[in-house]
Amino acid sequence: MRAVQFAAWCWIGAAAALLAQVLVAGAWPEPYSWAHNTISDLGATTCGTADTGTAVERTVCSPLHLVANAATVGNGLLLAAGAVAVTRAPARPLGVVGPVLLAVGGALVVGVGLTPLDVAPDAHEVFALAQAPVQWTGMVLAAVAAARAGRPVLAALTITATVVSVVGLGLFVSAIAGGAASAAGIGTVERIAFDTLTVWGVLAGIALLRAPSRSPRRIRASS
Repeated sequence: MRAVQFAAWCWIGAAAALLAQVLVAGAWPEPYSWAHNTISDLGATTCGTADTGTAVERTVCSPLHLVANAATVGNGLLLAAGAVAVTRAPARPLGVVGPVLLAVGGALVVGVGLTPLDVAPDAHEVFALAQAPVQWTGMVLAAVAAARAGRPVLAALTITATVVSVVGLGLFVSAIAGGAASAAGIGTVERIAFDTLTVWGVLAGIALLRAPSRSPRRIRASS
């Protein structure tokens, strides 16, 4: 499998984390609120009231929390694996520095999945909040490299997703503090901030697959 193809399928496969959210949310004994519960609530290992310093009190009970956390770990591993693979493509359509930062972002996502919010809240929040700026920087650099490599669609998708995610995180911080954004729901704005990054991976993967191949170089996909 060519390096670019491997990277593309890794990023597309990371969307399984979004499907896992739907599955896990459906198993809640009390209805999960997509607007007012956070993504991290799906990975909570115990039932009770979420105490994370937000202005919104949330009831949490996630029987399939292991699925949620495993999906988050898988998301991070696939993001990182795809980023490493794309640097091995001879044409390097996204450059080198950008994908390296994306790989670091993937490692931080793994950290999020390994530290559930109710078990290690401080570590969980550090991993989650560090991921965003690291991945944004990687995406901006990757977009610049894509534009220089003659891939304007991929560059435009990447910049657009970065801007949307930045706005989403700003709204998320506002919602946590009980600002105007809280009316939209803390879960809604958090998904704009973080799920947008996963959606970008899918779109970037499709763009890479649709682009003409420029080299026969191949790598082996490891299991």
